[in-house]
Amino acid sequence: MTKPANSRQAIILFHFADRLKAELLIASRLLGAVLPLKGEERTGGGRVFLEYLKGLEQEINLSAAQIDDPEMIRVRTVISGLIGMADSGMYQDMQEHLTWILTVMTTYAQRGLEMLLKEKLM
Repeated sequence: MTKPANSRQAIILFHFADRLKAELLIASRLLGAVLPLKGEERTGGGRVFLEYLKGLEQEINLSAAQIDDPEMIRVRTVISGLIGMADSGMYQDMQEHLTWILTVMTTYAQRGLEMLLKEKLM
Protein backbone atom coordinates (compact mmCIF):
# COMPACT_ATOMS: atom_id res chain seq x y z
CA MET A 1 0.00 0.00 0.00
CA THR A 2 1.26 3.41 -0.91
CA LYS A 3 1.50 6.34 1.45
CA PRO A 4 -0.25 9.63 0.73
CA ALA A 5 1.94 12.01 -1.27
CA ASN A 6 0.55 15.22 0.21
CA SER A 7 -1.80 16.60 2.85
CA ARG A 8 -4.79 16.58 0.53
CA GLN A 9 -4.34 12.87 -0.20
CA ALA A 10 -3.85 12.19 3.52
CA ILE A 11 -7.13 13.91 4.39
CA ILE A 12 -9.03 12.01 1.70
CA LEU A 13 -7.41 8.71 2.66
CA PHE A 14 -8.14 9.16 6.35
CA HIS A 15 -11.72 10.32 5.75
CA PHE A 16 -12.78 7.49 3.46
CA ALA A 17 -10.89 4.73 5.27
CA ASP A 18 -12.16 5.77 8.69
CA ARG A 19 -15.73 5.97 7.39
CA LEU A 20 -15.48 2.50 5.86
CA LYS A 21 -14.05 1.12 9.10
CA ALA A 22 -17.19 2.17 10.93
CA GLU A 23 -19.44 0.65 8.28
CA LEU A 24 -17.45 -2.60 8.28
CA LEU A 25 -17.84 -2.87 12.04
CA ILE A 26 -21.61 -2.56 11.60
CA ALA A 27 -21.53 -5.23 8.86
CA SER A 28 -19.62 -7.52 11.19
CA ARG A 29 -22.18 -6.99 13.98
CA LEU A 30 -25.06 -7.64 11.56
CA LEU A 31 -23.40 -10.86 10.42
CA GLY A 32 -23.09 -11.92 14.05
CA ALA A 33 -26.81 -11.28 14.48
CA VAL A 34 -27.76 -13.30 11.37
CA LEU A 35 -25.65 -16.37 12.15
CA PRO A 36 -27.74 -17.78 15.04
CA LEU A 37 -31.08 -17.17 13.30
CA LYS A 38 -33.10 -20.08 11.90
CA GLY A 39 -35.81 -20.50 9.30
CA GLU A 40 -37.80 -17.46 8.27
CA GLU A 41 -35.97 -15.24 10.72
CA ARG A 42 -32.68 -16.10 9.05
CA THR A 43 -34.18 -15.46 5.62
CA GLY A 44 -35.42 -12.01 6.70
CA GLY A 45 -32.26 -11.15 8.58
CA GLY A 46 -30.21 -12.32 5.62
CA ARG A 47 -32.11 -9.99 3.28
CA VAL A 48 -31.40 -7.01 5.51
CA PHE A 49 -27.73 -8.01 5.76
CA LEU A 50 -27.51 -8.41 1.98
CA GLU A 51 -28.94 -4.93 1.41
CA TYR A 52 -26.47 -3.50 3.92
CA LEU A 53 -23.61 -5.17 2.03
CA LYS A 54 -24.88 -3.69 -1.24
CA GLY A 55 -24.81 -0.23 0.34
CA LEU A 56 -21.33 -0.95 1.69
CA GLU A 57 -20.24 -1.93 -1.82
CA GLN A 58 -21.39 1.47 -3.09
CA GLU A 59 -19.37 3.17 -0.35
CA ILE A 60 -16.32 1.06 -1.25
CA ASN A 61 -16.69 1.96 -4.93
CA LEU A 62 -16.87 5.65 -4.00
CA SER A 63 -13.81 5.27 -1.80
CA ALA A 64 -11.91 3.37 -4.50
CA ALA A 65 -12.41 6.34 -6.80
CA GLN A 66 -10.67 8.52 -4.18
CA ILE A 67 -8.07 6.12 -2.75
CA ASP A 68 -5.62 5.60 -5.56
CA ASP A 69 -4.13 2.27 -4.53
CA PRO A 70 -4.13 -1.13 -6.27
CA GLU A 71 -5.23 -2.86 -3.05
CA MET A 72 -8.64 -1.24 -3.48
CA ILE A 73 -9.20 -3.52 -6.48
CA ARG A 74 -8.93 -6.52 -4.15
CA VAL A 75 -11.23 -4.83 -1.64
CA ARG A 76 -13.84 -4.31 -4.37
CA THR A 77 -13.48 -7.93 -5.48
CA VAL A 78 -13.85 -9.25 -1.93
CA ILE A 79 -16.99 -7.19 -1.21
CA SER A 80 -18.53 -8.47 -4.46
CA GLY A 81 -17.76 -12.01 -3.33
CA LEU A 82 -19.30 -11.34 0.08
CA ILE A 83 -22.49 -10.13 -1.57
CA GLY A 84 -22.63 -13.37 -3.55
CA MET A 85 -22.06 -15.39 -0.38
CA ALA A 86 -24.79 -13.50 1.48
CA ASP A 87 -27.17 -13.93 -1.44
CA SER A 88 -26.54 -17.69 -1.26
CA GLY A 89 -26.89 -17.82 2.53
CA MET A 90 -23.24 -18.78 3.01
CA TYR A 91 -22.68 -16.74 6.16
CA GLN A 92 -20.24 -19.02 8.00
CA ASP A 93 -17.08 -18.00 6.13
CA MET A 94 -17.79 -14.31 5.73
CA GLN A 95 -16.27 -12.90 8.92
CA GLU A 96 -12.71 -13.63 7.84
CA HIS A 97 -13.20 -11.56 4.66
CA LEU A 98 -14.86 -8.67 6.49
CA THR A 99 -11.96 -8.65 8.94
CA TRP A 100 -9.45 -8.53 6.07
CA ILE A 101 -11.16 -5.49 4.51
CA LEU A 102 -11.31 -3.86 7.96
CA THR A 103 -7.56 -4.43 8.35
CA VAL A 104 -6.88 -2.80 4.97
CA MET A 105 -9.01 0.23 5.90
CA THR A 106 -7.33 0.51 9.30
CA THR A 107 -3.93 0.57 7.59
CA TYR A 108 -5.10 3.26 5.15
CA ALA A 109 -6.54 5.37 7.97
CA GLN A 110 -3.34 5.02 9.99
CA ARG A 111 -1.19 6.13 7.05
CA GLY A 112 -3.38 9.15 6.45
CA LEU A 113 -3.40 10.03 10.14
CA GLU A 114 0.39 9.71 10.42
CA MET A 115 0.89 12.26 7.66
CA LEU A 116 -1.74 14.60 9.11
CA LEU A 117 -0.05 14.45 12.50
CA LYS A 118 3.37 14.97 10.90
CA GLU A 119 2.05 18.03 9.05
CA LYS A 120 0.39 19.20 12.31
CA LEU A 121 -3.04 19.20 10.68
CA MET A 122 -4.51 17.05 13.44
